[in-house]
Amino acid sequence: MSSQPFLKWLERVLSEKGRTPVPTEGISPRETVLAERIKRECEQAAALQRYSKLSLQALNNTEMLCEMTLRVLSSLIKIGRTGEGPRDIDELCSDIVGVLSQDLEFENCSIMLKEPGGGHLRIVAGKGKGDKYLVAQKRRGKRARSIRIGEGIAGRVAESGEYLFVPDVSKNRHFKPLPMEVHVASLLSMPLRNNEGVIGVVNFSHSVPDAFDTTRIHLVMLLSDYVGQMITLATLYNRTTDWNETLRREVAEKTKELVAKNRKLHKIAVTDSLTGLYNRRFFFMRLEQEFSRALRYGEHFALLIIDLDNLKPINDTYGHITGDRVIKGLGKFLGRAGRKGDTIGRIGGDEFAYILLNADETIAHSFALRLQEEFASMDFRGVGMRTTISVGIACTQNYHFDKYQALYRAADDALYRAKKKRNSVSIFRPSLRHS
Repeated sequence: MSSQPFLKWLERVLSEKGRTPVPTEGISPRETVLAERIKRECEQAAALQRYSKLSLQALNNTEMLCEMTLRVLSSLIKIGRTGEGPRDIDELCSDIVGVLSQDLEFENCSIMLKEPGGGHLRIVAGKGKGDKYLVAQKRRGKRARSIRIGEGIAGRVAESGEYLFVPDVSKNRHFKPLPMEVHVASLLSMPLRNNEGVIGVVNFSHSVPDAFDTTRIHLVMLLSDYVGQMITLATLYNRTTDWNETLRREVAEKTKELVAKNRKLHKIAVTDSLTGLYNRRFFFMRLEQEFSRALRYGEHFALLIIDLDNLKPINDTYGHITGDRVIKGLGKFLGRAGRKGDTIGRIGGDEFAYILLNADETIAHSFALRLQEEFASMDFRGVGMRTTISVGIACTQNYHFDKYQALYRAADDALYRAKKKRNSVSIFRPSLRHS
């Protein structure tokens, strides 16, 4: 059984919980051994309790850090998504401060960017304080206020490139509140950077003093670096997009000009300057193409060579200018009288050639007679003599021509016989070929 002194000692030990030593006077040796053992157990229990409290506190801190880290990662992902594609920089910054305010639970958040020239900061987006300020300015029809680099907390951060945390703004002489009824007690201002330096500042404020711990400051520092790069990339993307669009328009305009010039050059290259019809070189190229196509697909066409009968008397009587006017008139007449798809060209002097597609000798002969009749009825001002034409015809249907040159020589041979009679039409016959 335990003695009364031992029980009193035990009661004191339990009440002190190992905080202070309790003397063991008046206790038997056996009870003293037991008392020492109980004392050690109490000390171990007290130590374990202190360790448990520290562990629980560390666990709580770790949990808070993990939660904050997850929020930061979530913010990074969301901010990255806001920067996809071309964006107005002010709208991008507005989305960014929205993400920061929502995910990291900042009471007030704003972004200031350097203005062109680099001497001032301008609030471009905000949530809370900055948002109310921007709305108030827009209602007044004004731009957001500019802050000189070096002025106030944000201006000093932009100037130095180092963040500033002001636990109590009322004790900081550099703090310059914006003209709004929003209470700010603590302020954290972070620089926004790119590879060339500071481009702006992101500000976080709270209505209670000392609202930001070291962990949150370091995580916000990581976010601010990312935000600075995101704004820079968006700016470069917009500039590149604008430059590409400008370049595209310029290229389109230059291409349009080149196409027009190429068309003009092509027209000059293939057109006879006097009559506007195809010139000799291009006409014979088309003749070769049509001849090859006719051989390949078994089609037929007629080649007509047309010549003025009395150009020399006109030149001798009225001059070469009048002669050229008659040649030009014949060219315009043939252009009007021709069928769609046929090819007409001036192949030299007063000589013209006509590719009459899908035509045999009968069709070609009727077409030539119509040309003769209509042209003979034309009146050339200042020319007192009747103007007529002679036509030579060669058709691919009745004779085998191995080359387009042979077809041309046949039509030319027919023209030779027609011109002997004047104002006549002659169809090629091998038996009548002149030597």
